Parts: sequence; C-alpha cells; structure tokens
Amino acid sequence: MLGGLLVLVITSIISFLIVDDVKRRYPFANYRLLRNLIGYHLLLSLAYYGYVLFNPSDSKFYYVKVFSNYRGDRWSDFYGTSTQFVEFIGFPFIQYLGFSYEAIMALFSFFGFLGFIYFYIFFSEQIKFKHTFMGIDLVTLIFFLPNLHFWSASFGKGALIFLGLGLFFYGIGNIRSRIVALVIAGLIVYHVRPHVMLVVLVSTAIGFVFSTKGVSVPWRIVFLIGASAAFFFIYRDVLTMVGIDEEQIVTQGLGMSHRASELSKATSGVDITQYSLPFQLFTFLYRPLFIDAPGALGIIVSFENVLYLLLTLQLLANPRGWKFLVTGGVLVKSAFLSFFTVSIALAQISGNLGLAMRQKSQVMILFMFVIISFLDEQKLSQYKLFQRRKKLKERMQKLAESKTGSS
Repeated sequence: MLGGLLVLVITSIISFLIVDDVKRRYPFANYRLLRNLIGYHLLLSLAYYGYVLFNPSDSKFYYVKVFSNYRGDRWSDFYGTSTQFVEFIGFPFIQYLGFSYEAIMALFSFFGFLGFIYFYIFFSEQIKFKHTFMGIDLVTLIFFLPNLHFWSASFGKGALIFLGLGLFFYGIGNIRSRIVALVIAGLIVYHVRPHVMLVVLVSTAIGFVFSTKGVSVPWRIVFLIGASAAFFFIYRDVLTMVGIDEEQIVTQGLGMSHRASELSKATSGVDITQYSLPFQLFTFLYRPLFIDAPGALGIIVSFENVLYLLLTLQLLANPRGWKFLVTGGVLVKSAFLSFFTVSIALAQISGNLGLAMRQKSQVMILFMFVIISFLDEQKLSQYKLFQRRKKLKERMQKLAESKTGSS
C-alpha cells in the first residue's frame, strides 16, 4: 500500500510538470482544465481500485502471473501482443523494482492520464470555437466523463490502448514534426490490440487518400507508404490472433458470433447474436440506458450514453452532418472511420454490457471529436456569413455616403 501511495505521489508530481510544459508549448491549452484533470483522474483511479477490491479484474490476474512467475521466465519471455504485452510492460516494475499491486495500478493510471493529455492537445489544435451543452463547455464535459477515466486507470489494456490512440491522433495532427510520436503510438496500439491497429491504419490511409486539404501531398505520400508497409507486416498476425485464415475471411467473414454468445452468459450479458448489425452497433455504443443498466456503474454510464445519443443527433439529424462526414478533412475522416470500423468489430462480440462499457471508451472519444468538428465548421460558416454581411453593409454605407457627398 505504501509503495502504491509513493508511486501515486511521484506520478502526480510528474503530471503537474507535464501540464506546465503543455501550457508553455501550447498557449491555447486550458491550464486550469488540465490541472483539474489530474485530480479527477486520480479520483477515478481510486474509485476503480475500490471497485476491484470487491469485483473480479484482469489486473489482479496480470499481477499475480508476473509476480509469481512460476515458470521462472525472463523478461523477454513475456514479450508478445495482447495480454502478453501488458505483462511485458509490467514485468520490470514488478520483478526488478518490487512494485506492489497498488503501485503498478498507479503507474498504469498515469499511462492513461498521458492519453488524455495527447487527446486534449489533438482536440485543442483542431477545434477553433467554444461549444456548449446545457451551458457547459463541450470539450470540458467530454474530458471529464467518468467512464473514460475509470477504464483507463488500471493495470491492463485499457490504459495502454488509450495512451496509444491519443498519441497516434496527436501525431497525425502534425505529421511533419511528430513522426517519432506516430511510430511509438503505432507500436503501442499494435502490441495491445493488433486488430485495432490494422483498422486505424486502413481508416487513416483512406482518410488521407480521399482528403484534399489539411496535409501536403509529400507528407501524404510518406504516410501512405509507411501505413502500407505496416499493414503488410501486421495483417497476418491479426488473422492469426483472431483465429482465422485468409480464405475464411472471403467465405465466412470474421465469424465472431460464437464469441458474443460466450460473453452474453456473464451477469451483465445481453445475447446479441440474433440482433441485426445496426442494433448490435446501437447496443455497443448507447446501452445500457437505465432500464438494462448492470448495477450502480451501469446507471452512471447510462447518463453518459444519453449524452452520447443527444450529441450524435446533433450530427446525424442534420443533413449537413452527413455531408460533413464526406467533405471533412483528413483528421475528421480518419477519426470517424477508425471509430466506425472498430465499433462494428467490437459490437459483434460485446454481448456483455460490462465489456461494452469498457471497450467503447477507447473509441467514443474519436466520435466526439468528429461531432465537435462538425459544430466547429457550422460556427465557422456562420462567422464567415456574418463577416460577408458586415463587409457588404459597410460597402453599401460607403456607397450611400459617396452619393450623398456628390449631390
């Protein structure tokens, strides 16, 4: 316990130093928001720790496996993708530095917080106007949603994948100066969830190909070459990981229904194997909704899901929103395609609502970026229209004055 508190104090100090550096390098950053985010993430980290004391958690399994190391494996023996990578990252801290369970939880909570920092910079660089929801700043509201913090604050895949995705989109926000960040992000996402990296690569490549603004042609070519090379090296690993071969994709598809059926047997499970794909997607993104909420945590998430639904309507209930998905820039297309394709894949296996609550937090923030970008474009259009009318009015006034003077 004392070791956990020590790591918590050290990572908190580092977090404040990082926030100070962000404010120095990015003057547009909301310093107060970021400092509050540190305390909020810490609070939700403690809440998650309290939760796992009385509930099953993969983090306990990871820690016991690495701590006991009953086979006497070396650090390199833990290297791999998915669960192995989580254990590989935790091994030196647990085996060499003697981290307790609480200490490794605090460390991974810090990794999750770094994801918020990178996502915040990504949002702030691209969003030019302030948007509110019920009088609350929308960006602030999204970054303080508890589900995002809760599932990115433990020794597991959630913290690492959130960090990797945040760093990835931070990187493509300015490729020229962030190539290293982009490579590191790709490695993190690939090692945690190879199939997510595959989807993000393809989605971003499509976004680059079908966007005519935002990125110069040379850098677009560089990224596409890099993405193609990465795709070539990882796609077989992805197929192996999900247990299918290339011929099966053509003849049977991914065949995830058996996985959904297994997960639906859990306490918080919902059998979605007979649902249509649109309803599977809706279940993944917007359920639970109070009446089917699994416990107190489900009630909290239900409030978030109502917010997600209302914000989704801001985009999809407006014909201009559909057009925006086609005409938006490379970052909008990349974020939306990554969100949409990952969601479809996960929706087909997330028969367990508890699993859906955890996994959708990894991608829902990308959809929120798309929605706010749409609202931003709408406000920009209104601003340009206002400026044109203002200039026209000034021109007419000058014309009227010149006629009055000449007479």
